[in-house]
Amino acid sequence: MIGVIAKSDEKNIVQEFFELFKTPWEFYREGELYDVLLCCGENCGIQNEALTVIYSAEKVRLDSLLEINSLPQNDPEELVWKGVAFPIYTKMLVLECGGIAALTSKASGNICGVLINQNQQKIVRIGYDLFREVAFLLSSGQPVEYAEVPTLEVHIDILRDLMREAGVPFIEIPPVPYGYGYITCLTHDIDFAAVRNHKFDHTMFGFLYRAMWRTLCDALKRKVPWQKLWSNLRAVLSLPAVYAGFAKDFWAQFDRYLEVEKGLRSTFFFLPFQGTPGAGTCEVAPGKRAGKYDIDDQREHILKIQSEGCEIGLHGIDAWGDPEKGKREVKRIASVTGRPVSGVRIHWLYLSKESPKLLEQAGLTYDSTWGYNEAVGFRAGTAQAYRPLDTEGFLELPLLIQDTAMFYSGRMGLREDKAFILCQEVMKNVSAYGGVLVINWHDRSLEPERLWGDFYKKLLNEIKSRRVWFGTGSEVTQWFKRRRLVRFNQVEMNEEVLKIRLEGLEESDVPDLMLKIYGPWAKDNALHTSVNKPAEIAIHRDTELNIPVKELQNISYLESLSLCRN
Repeated sequence: MIGVIAKSDEKNIVQEFFELFKTPWEFYREGELYDVLLCCGENCGIQNEALTVIYSAEKVRLDSLLEINSLPQNDPEELVWKGVAFPIYTKMLVLECGGIAALTSKASGNICGVLINQNQQKIVRIGYDLFREVAFLLSSGQPVEYAEVPTLEVHIDILRDLMREAGVPFIEIPPVPYGYGYITCLTHDIDFAAVRNHKFDHTMFGFLYRAMWRTLCDALKRKVPWQKLWSNLRAVLSLPAVYAGFAKDFWAQFDRYLEVEKGLRSTFFFLPFQGTPGAGTCEVAPGKRAGKYDIDDQREHILKIQSEGCEIGLHGIDAWGDPEKGKREVKRIASVTGRPVSGVRIHWLYLSKESPKLLEQAGLTYDSTWGYNEAVGFRAGTAQAYRPLDTEGFLELPLLIQDTAMFYSGRMGLREDKAFILCQEVMKNVSAYGGVLVINWHDRSLEPERLWGDFYKKLLNEIKSRRVWFGTGSEVTQWFKRRRLVRFNQVEMNEEVLKIRLEGLEESDVPDLMLKIYGPWAKDNALHTSVNKPAEIAIHRDTELNIPVKELQNISYLESLSLCRN
């Protein structure tokens, strides 16, 4: 059990942190003995815990007792933990003492985290405020230059590793379904629906420019194969026939998506109103933000999409800033789908700090807007669905990979080979830390002039090779909400048995949760000890386990419990 001492204004973020790092904890109670004491702030003392971790960007009383000289750092730096570099966004201290360096500056080599062994106890002093960092990541988000770093997950991993290396036995419900490597949620923003809706407008002129001149330049630079230029030219020449209704509209790709994603259950976000640009970040949004299709005209496509097990969500226009307008937008989508609308992604990724609360007031249960228009990666520092700090039951499903961010020349402008390597790196991090890989592939991206269909199929094949559960936005958030509802009603170990009782779980159609058990591995004075693999057990309803202590280091015994869902 972790006992937490935090500042009074940090309690909300502490609670959210431990929904992301799902392990038994409580706010510190006087006289209670904990396996781990986690302190953020001045009021920290050393008890009899096996591990005490002190986070603070300010000097604390214990620094003198531990003979630590703490020096304020004017500009926070990138730190390195076990070879992984990650940024610090709020205040930071440089620590000088005789302990073992645990966290160092990437640029200067200054020490920001030290391990001190004192009377068979491990004390770790870290020179930043953990919960201030987490609050920054979940509310402000990372700048583009650190998009590829899952910073929040690194913070969790540091605490997890410190507990393991101190020999502390603990349990965790990781953000990964049992039997899977991670989760993937495929999404599509329906911005255009059909090319015949666009005549002599900004979208059409942009299409002609990119299909001919831009593609020619890219082909000459060998950024794209010549075949793409010929495909785009054929599309341009076919426009009169498309407008006349004699040729297939090459931007109407709903059937193609259902074919490419057969059985993978994606989420399609539709605009609620035609010709409405909505309010923008500077009062009025540009006119080109307005959609040119009427959702009633998409009814046949929508019903077919739903019949294939896919989800229809709201591609919000004004919902991000006005809950009453949000309610009207939700009602409009529901009038066509005949079903409740759960999820939203705001058109052009408009958001403000108040948006999650306003979207919840509009009756939505999750949002998937928190991502980048000009980068790929972890804006919140995590791939987990999380609760924005001023909401009740609302979840944010962070957007990680977006096609236009990678390929548009005014954004990252990547070649497909470089883009694929970047996607693999994102997948590697999601696989390592857990969470959900949310991908946005726009409705017109499979065909001219973008022609990103082959890349998308290659990306899907790569994901499917990795033991991944595919779910709609609603299914994925349902799984995360199920995980959040679990209560650790008993985690107790005596000389003979480890007792675990989990409550709050009801049977569900989504995959099982996973329980990881980290046993009491032999303690070592060195920081970087080798640790055994934790056991993994499937849980799908209220669970009670009684495990003999002598078997805790017998992984084969513990893994056999996975076959028995108690």
